[in-house]
Amino acid sequence: MNGKWAFIGGILAGIAGVFTAAAVAVELENGKSVSCDTVNESQRLALPEGEGR
Repeated sequence: MNGKWAFIGGILAGIAGVFTAAAVAVELENGKSVSCDTVNESQRLALPEGEGR
């Protein structure tokens, strides 16, 4: 019976860890866009013009 509780506890801890990691990633991403110089998406995704021609 102890082994079952340890297994269930491990599963619950793993699930909680996944949700915690996702929340931290979202917070880091949101903080990064506020503190750094922001570039709008069209500028970031624009291809360089005139290179290699």
